[in-house]
Amino acid sequence: MNSKQNAKLNMAQRVSETLKRYESVYAGIAPMTAAVAELNAGVANIRDTQKEQETAGVSASTLKKREAERKMIEPCVRIANALYVIGFTTGDKELITLQGTSENSFYNTTGNNALALARRISDLAQARISELQTYGVEDTEIAALGTAIEAFQTLIAKPMDAIGERKQKTSNLAQLFAGLDSALYDKLDRLMVLFKHSAPEFYGEYRTARNIIFPTEKSPSPTLPRDGDA
Repeated sequence: MNSKQNAKLNMAQRVSETLKRYESVYAGIAPMTAAVAELNAGVANIRDTQKEQETAGVSASTLKKREAERKMIEPCVRIANALYVIGFTTGDKELITLQGTSENSFYNTTGNNALALARRISDLAQARISELQTYGVEDTEIAALGTAIEAFQTLIAKPMDAIGERKQKTSNLAQLFAGLDSALYDKLDRLMVLFKHSAPEFYGEYRTARNIIFPTEKSPSPTLPRDGDA
């Protein structure tokens, strides 16, 4: 939600609070109570959508990604160490490069680089299944590593899904603000004229609450007709 939308929402909240204080003044006027209910629902819906937009896809996907990464890294380290021992014993220089492979080797790099390292270890292991069995690494463990790598690769792409979800929430916000404008401009602003003389204090506080205060402004911006035009 941008700064202008946030300022408008804060204005609507102030209007809602003002209307609540003077509820007894308009309680018997059905169109007024309906408009107030519409405003309150609009404010609540925007608040909820704002929260959803800010957290869309983050918590759940992050936890799943961390768990998938852990399931990939643990067997990678075990298999890499076994491959290094084979390389040291046989003089295989490629396997010797795996010396020092640890969990930090993965966690201290980006997701794609960690994935590339895991794939390299998996490929090397596939070519030496029988030798690895001598060091206690079963073929089922190598196969499980391949599955873990695919699962992690799938989750790396999930942030794009979260971005798409946030875009949808942004679109929903635009619609909700349009509904909020309708409740304010088309209904409440017109109905409030009824109280200009019968309840001037209420009318005055409403007009004050209707001003939008932007963060960079020193004074409020009027958002309804001038007093003489109402």
